[in-house]
Amino acid sequence: MNKVIATVGLAALSAASVQAQYAPNLTPVETSKPWSISATLRGFYDDNYLTLPKNYAALTPSGATVYTHPLSSWGVEVIPSASIYHSVEDTILSASYIYDLRWNAEHSVSDMTHIFNGKMEHEFNERYKLNVSDSFVIAQEPTVIDSDVISNPLRVEGNNIHNTGKVDFTDSLTKELDLHLGYANSIYHYQQRGASVIGWPFPAGGTAIAEPSYGADLNRMEQLATLDVDWKLTDTTTLIAGYQFGNTQYTSDEYIIYPSGVDEGPWNNPAPLGVGNNGYKANSRNSDSHFGFLGVDQSFSPTLTASLRVGGEYLDYYNFHTSRMSPYADANLTDVYFPGCTAQVGVKEIHNSTDVVGSAGTTPVLDESSTAVYASDTHKITEHLTATVMGQAQLSTFVGGGAGYDGRDEQFYVVQANLSYRFSPWLVTEAGYNYSKLNSELPNRAYTRDFVYLGVRATY
Repeated sequence: MNKVIATVGLAALSAASVQAQYAPNLTPVETSKPWSISATLRGFYDDNYLTLPKNYAALTPSGATVYTHPLSSWGVEVIPSASIYHSVEDTILSASYIYDLRWNAEHSVSDMTHIFNGKMEHEFNERYKLNVSDSFVIAQEPTVIDSDVISNPLRVEGNNIHNTGKVDFTDSLTKELDLHLGYANSIYHYQQRGASVIGWPFPAGGTAIAEPSYGADLNRMEQLATLDVDWKLTDTTTLIAGYQFGNTQYTSDEYIIYPSGVDEGPWNNPAPLGVGNNGYKANSRNSDSHFGFLGVDQSFSPTLTASLRVGGEYLDYYNFHTSRMSPYADANLTDVYFPGCTAQVGVKEIHNSTDVVGSAGTTPVLDESSTAVYASDTHKITEHLTATVMGQAQLSTFVGGGAGYDGRDEQFYVVQANLSYRFSPWLVTEAGYNYSKLNSELPNRAYTRDFVYLGVRATY
């Protein structure tokens, strides 16, 4: 499946240091005091909160048919949050926590999201600099679980965890030459296991076919090591040459494709019924990746900057003794065109994990090749009124899985619009509209979703 998904990120404005404090990339609001708390209350309407396709049919373990069409609901959303930061001459520490409770009134379904971000930046001296960060998420929504390229565009019930830790070290070898070393570790853990799968897509007039759990499809650890050299050609141009090594290890012990001739059953308790293949477990999709790239960071003006990385990605699916070469690209352009107004566009080309794994009688889908395109604009209309529009598109193609999957496409689109009015530095009212759409060449996946909200946010 080819997925193209991008997460829109707005560049932070640099703030001047205060009293010799080390404060890179902090806004004046963030440096005005060491902590802040806020609370948001919203009313909303969601016309497809389970991200179900039209004319969808599923079975529960008891044999009952459920969810034959998208479900809509009014609801209430409560979002308290808190953040802290502390800076001294050569170090900055920051942390934030967001809790999001979304309650759907029509069906009494609740989603609870937890987001924690922590960061430490330290300058040992003029030559050495260390950045350490961690992001921990528990969520059900796909664009919250994945903040970059999305591996699963569907909402998933349960306490689904994604934790990403990063360490980056910079050595300024000379005035013009920097050496950068980095390591990132991402762990995904979906709560759903085989015994708790409640949706069983079935063919017309046929017997229920067991689907692997989201834990089997997506539980994994991804590691990425980076080595690059940055050459400051001029005050406004930096050239980059680098290498990255990536490793993806699937951690579930469950089947993603059940053995042939096995009674799959809704309780994931297969019993041999005949002779067939041995099936495939989650770790059959493990892979190593090698990236080589060249790039440039360019400042066209104090407010207009661009970043470009292009190269190739070599993937080794070592359990299948197969490999492939693919293009790699990561580029973005950011323009702070007026005070309080920022626009950004970007594109990313990469392979990523997918929740689609194939079906009985085939080898599994190994991953997907994705192109992510995104754009955003935050515009300060007046001193009190701000509009934000963000759009992202993920275009994906499945790799592997046989004739029914290999080369099949999927497209995922997200558009978000928000209008906020600030009555004071502490009180804001806002209204917004979110649209998402999944197109897929695979059955029982495509859906559309509309989400509108109106609320108020207080900050102290």
